Amino acid sequence: MALTRPTSVFYYHVHSDYSLLDSATDFKEYVDLVKESGGTAIASTEHGLPRGWISKKLYCDKMGLKFVHGVEIYLTEQLEPKVRDNYHTVLLAKNEAGIRELNKLVSISSDKAHSYYTNRITFEEFLGISDNIIKTSACLASPLNKLSEDNPWYERLLRHYDYLEVQPHNHPDQIAFNQKLARFSKKYGIPLVAGTDTHSSSKYKAECRNILLKAKRQSYGDEDAFDLSYKTVDELLDMFAAQGALTEEEYFAAIQNTNEIAAACEDFSLDGSIKYPILYGSQEEDERIFEARAWESLDEKLASGIIPESQEQAFRTAIAEELRVFSKLKMSGFMLSMSDLIRWCKENGMAIGTARGSVGGSRAAYVTDIIDLNPETWHTVFSRFCNEDREEIGDIDVDVVYDDRPRIFEYITSRFGADKTARVAAYGTLADKSVIDEVCRALANGGEKDKYSIENTKKIKKAFEENPEAAKKSFPEVFYYYDGLAGTKISQSVHPAGMVISPITLDDNYGVFVKDGETCLLMDMEEAHEVGVAKYDFLALKTVKVIRDTCNYIGIPYPSTHMVNWDDQEVWKDMCSNLTAIFQFESAFAADCFKKFQPSNIFDMSLVTACIRPSGTSYRDQLLSRKQHHNPSEIIDELLADNLGYLIYQEDTIKFLQQICGLSGSEADNVRRAIGRKQKDRLDAALPSILEGYCSKSSRERSVAENEAKEFLQIIEDSASYQFGYNHSVAYCLLGYLCGYFRHYYPMEFITAFLNNAQNDDDISNGTELMKVYGVKIANPKWGVSRGGYFFDRENKTVYKGMSSIKYVGEAVSDELFELSQSKQYTYFMELLADMEEHTSLDSRQLDLLIKIDFFKEFGNQRELFRIVEMFNMFKKGQAKQIKKTLVDGTPLEPIVKKYAVGVTRSGGEAKSYTLLDVMSILRGAEEAVKSLHMEDLNDITKVRNFYDVMGYIGYTSDKPEDRKKLYITGIKPLHRKRDDKLFGYSLFTKSIGSGKESRFTVFCKVFDKEPVQKGDIIYCKAWERDGAYFRMLDYEKVY
Repeated sequence: MALTRPTSVFYYHVHSDYSLLDSATDFKEYVDLVKESGGTAIASTEHGLPRGWISKKLYCDKMGLKFVHGVEIYLTEQLEPKVRDNYHTVLLAKNEAGIRELNKLVSISSDKAHSYYTNRITFEEFLGISDNIIKTSACLASPLNKLSEDNPWYERLLRHYDYLEVQPHNHPDQIAFNQKLARFSKKYGIPLVAGTDTHSSSKYKAECRNILLKAKRQSYGDEDAFDLSYKTVDELLDMFAAQGALTEEEYFAAIQNTNEIAAACEDFSLDGSIKYPILYGSQEEDERIFEARAWESLDEKLASGIIPESQEQAFRTAIAEELRVFSKLKMSGFMLSMSDLIRWCKENGMAIGTARGSVGGSRAAYVTDIIDLNPETWHTVFSRFCNEDREEIGDIDVDVVYDDRPRIFEYITSRFGADKTARVAAYGTLADKSVIDEVCRALANGGEKDKYSIENTKKIKKAFEENPEAAKKSFPEVFYYYDGLAGTKISQSVHPAGMVISPITLDDNYGVFVKDGETCLLMDMEEAHEVGVAKYDFLALKTVKVIRDTCNYIGIPYPSTHMVNWDDQEVWKDMCSNLTAIFQFESAFAADCFKKFQPSNIFDMSLVTACIRPSGTSYRDQLLSRKQHHNPSEIIDELLADNLGYLIYQEDTIKFLQQICGLSGSEADNVRRAIGRKQKDRLDAALPSILEGYCSKSSRERSVAENEAKEFLQIIEDSASYQFGYNHSVAYCLLGYLCGYFRHYYPMEFITAFLNNAQNDDDISNGTELMKVYGVKIANPKWGVSRGGYFFDRENKTVYKGMSSIKYVGEAVSDELFELSQSKQYTYFMELLADMEEHTSLDSRQLDLLIKIDFFKEFGNQRELFRIVEMFNMFKKGQAKQIKKTLVDGTPLEPIVKKYAVGVTRSGGEAKSYTLLDVMSILRGAEEAVKSLHMEDLNDITKVRNFYDVMGYIGYTSDKPEDRKKLYITGIKPLHRKRDDKLFGYSLFTKSIGSGKESRFTVFCKVFDKEPVQKGDIIYCKAWERDGAYFRMLDYEKVY
């Protein structure tokens, strides 16, 4: 009986950009196409790993399509010895048991034993796959195409497939494979199925994919020419007809069988319920332990004075309410896990930030050591962190030291179990300039006049940065691909901060993979949130490390907030005069705002923190000028008195709704969220209660009071998008104050810590400037003193620069040299060279760089040291047994060598070489000979430029009084009169070669024109005068 022409197809073999570098299509595009065509289901079969399957399922649910969970997995004949065979096979989960089985298989496939170039499972493991998973033979990389039919595995593999996949590509290899599969189908009764192997949603996206493959030097041989774009059922039928490999009946049936697969695969629902970890056997036991810990810890903190007696009742009332909320939300286990983790960190000497985010409002979190911020002291708000109507999973972020994170993650794995913990996936995407880079790389031809050379690519990117639309018109060939590639996923990594702790096993429920030695979930942070697993973020904050290192240098523990005097006015005055290295206020704009407001306490500082955000634009100027703001009523003014009447924080909205309108903390936070999300229906539902509560507190007539409340609610609505988080703001202000405190009382230790944690040139510059402010001398790296990092000398009030800041000189070499310097005193540089050769990993390039910055200055000037090194190498770094007489005779070395060598043969004849008896004595003598010449050092310009080449900045100083007026020009700026824009002179930015002092001089045109200079020149200042705050150079001459 003839089959009817198929009218629909189930797209079960589909690749999106989650297949990484093999597609430029977002999976949502396929879903939209299927939906538009009237389809009811779609599968995802990414290469190797089912990346993003949670988000795909959620989007399919939203669009009303059945989602089939699948993967195009790789197969290998054997694990050992490893062979890069990696055959392709498509797996589709029929039901929830199949989903768990597929996830488990994928998880196994990426472990160390299985992975080889990619993740894979063995033939034996493939044969063990149950009927809960549909198995198709995939593309030309199938084992049924690649293996010989007489291979012992061949028929076993063939019989285990549920469907034999034919594809419509008009290529001899595909035609032959399709015909082979049709033959097997008849012989073994295994149905054919039509696989589209879709990689692109359109012809345009296929072009973008090809550009991406070319840019990344990826190729799949003849398959690069295959049309892998999305096909309608009619297009698919036409392709099979044109291919001619199968009969019409065969490919009609193959297409119809795709729909049979769709029907066989059950729809499923994601479990989005909140899944907090269980620590002690059950949720109930975790709750009991956490509640007991909270009360015991409160008593301990009261007894020790950490919490003042005056706050006891407030804490007891608040904790009772918080524990009730945690119990209702079944959140106690999460809080207990956080308490366990932070306590473990602190017990193991790790520094932890005060608090981050809204958790700063929890009294229970404070007493159980999750945070180090007293909510009663700082008036933070619990309901902003958690309320009893909360529907989302709890989230607490923690600031830690970068170096401590690996230990924290290892502890989490050991504490909660490897099967229930994993890191979280992250994806790298093409954005803006990186798209231009990839397109130009693909289009480049490598010729002399290549339009897309590296230099021309830079110009295109600059043009795009300046005017995107104009650039698109100027470079149409490049920007033709731009929209199709922007946002494309191209790499997978491990999220640096995130980890999941789950009460259920992860490998089967969600799937995991191994990346860089870390077990990682097949979900990103958003997907983890959607399925309700608890994620723990340990974020590396430089400031925490700076404070920790400062304390280590001083020899004190990392500070607990209850031990700090937060009202030390000397510290506040110091910060108001200079904000360098103060956390959150390091930019010129932030520092300017701080100085205008002149904070004298944490509450003031928090206001400035909020107003410097872009959201503070509307009230910033008035607030900084301390202009009092007036609200619709006095009771609101009184509520916001600490803010000078301004509505600044999210918590202000909660306080208004709770303290004035009488809503509970949960109700108040829910209304705040509804306002922020513009959910008018929820606000309207709450409005009667808000008005009733407000009017009961107001002394005005009801109509007047209602209007006041409505007016303020409108203010809240208008400001909802820019309100700042007070809980978070206060926590970070405490860190900022600690920076100020240690900078003021321990400047040398603090600046050293700041410089050792510098992340960019601005940090280095700021740290260097701070030394001048606090009278601390900074010295360049020096033999016998410097280590890998910056190091201070209290006695001389000097900080020596770290050797690891020198190009190509790492911390390991730095530490080796320091240890060597402490082992003995060196008189001769030759002896030091020999010991460095034997006991350190210092190479010749590193030695050259160190000499160029006067690191070994105590052994001689640069010219002398380079000559000594030359002779050291001439004698094979002290290992020479002989040396040719032609190299020695007639030079100053001749008498030195003859003294410690033999120049005749055993028979008494004249030898061509000296046989060396005591090489080190010869080297010492050679060094003395060099010193006796009193060689003049390299000139200043050479040393300045040598230093710049090595260190990356102008920093050479001779420390000679006579060189103080020698100035290196670091910059020049023309000066114009305001009234007519006429050039009248130049600002010369200079650095003294003698002292290192940086200055700015005004030079009038009549002086400058006599001897024009440019950046990089060295001049000698012959005369200057002070004019108020300015310095005017009256005469100079060029030195170089």
